[in-house]
Amino acid sequence: MPADRVFDFDIYRDVPEGSTLHHSWRALMDQVAYPVMWTPHNGGHWVVLRGDISDVVMSDSERFSNHTVLVPKETAGEAYRLIPLSLDPPAHQPFRKLLNDNLGPKPLKPVESKIVDLTVSLIEGFRPNGQCDFMHEFAEKLPVQIFMQIVDLPIEDLPKLKHLADQFTRPDGSLTYPEVAQLFRDYLMPVIAERRGGTGEDMISRMVNGQVGGRELTDVEAQNICMQVLVGGLDTVVNLLSFTLSWLAQDHDLRRALVADPALIDDALMEFLRRFPVVSSSREVRDDIEFEGVHLKSGDMVMAPTIVVTLDEANNDDPLDFRLGRKARKHSTFGRGSHTCPGAHLARMEMKIVLREWLARIPEFRLAEGAELRFTNGIVGSVKPFILEWDV
Repeated sequence: MPADRVFDFDIYRDVPEGSTLHHSWRALMDQVAYPVMWTPHNGGHWVVLRGDISDVVMSDSERFSNHTVLVPKETAGEAYRLIPLSLDPPAHQPFRKLLNDNLGPKPLKPVESKIVDLTVSLIEGFRPNGQCDFMHEFAEKLPVQIFMQIVDLPIEDLPKLKHLADQFTRPDGSLTYPEVAQLFRDYLMPVIAERRGGTGEDMISRMVNGQVGGRELTDVEAQNICMQVLVGGLDTVVNLLSFTLSWLAQDHDLRRALVADPALIDDALMEFLRRFPVVSSSREVRDDIEFEGVHLKSGDMVMAPTIVVTLDEANNDDPLDFRLGRKARKHSTFGRGSHTCPGAHLARMEMKIVLREWLARIPEFRLAEGAELRFTNGIVGSVKPFILEWDV
């Protein structure tokens, strides 16, 4: 391995104090000698640091398989071989249809009013206090409680399931990856058994009673697709909300513009989604190939962060700027290729409702005095908990 292709990068290392998640990635892109680099951390893997190459790795399943999508390959990757994420085309298609049939605009239409009601209830619950811990009192409650309604699971189980989901994306060392997977299976097995053959209209019931290729799902397939849904539904939107509201708490001109003209919210939402991608998943090299000046061996892992697509200046002018009315926006925040996030419609719906209802009720707010935002890297990057304040 040429020395100038190796760099000291660990996806699970915290973002340096004084920087942000996205500024730290942009700095990394500027520092490296090549757009494809090798890190010895997390089992050793390649990291893509240019937008167009990241999109190729995410979408070209003939060269880069979805069989393993997390690093380290031997631990996280082995434990996270879920359905349909770990399947390549065309095998993934019937399983993906089960997700699409449950997460598209039509099946989610009845959920919209529930999102509005819960959003308003949460905001009004802390608005008289003049402050809130945004992550704990709002971001970790709204999307995950809505999701728990969609899958019809008891809300009291939420802390346990959220902790397990976090151990895949931002592990704290309290559990090994195989332990996380087994705890998910232990939880899901009786749920699936109870709903098999039933007439429930919740998402889990519809999936486990659905068919793939004219047959029923096996127990393992049902566990894997349900686990995939839980991990995806309990994490990503939480972090998108936190990045969005923490930005609005600091950009007073933008916030006041949206309050004065709520019609701008649609464009602002598109820019928030462009500006704040959070996922850094990987792909497994199928066969030995030459790629972007390096020799990739069969079985090598290649990380393709969605963040570098947004931050590549070939895709977006001044990519770290937040700009309403951008003429073109290029991002892969919801992924690329056959595994584009099936929950994208739900995420957009929740984000739009939050922006509309929050700004109507708390138009002026700020970070707590003296607060400094801190960030965590990981398969899904995040803002650490922060306090918002407003006058009452």
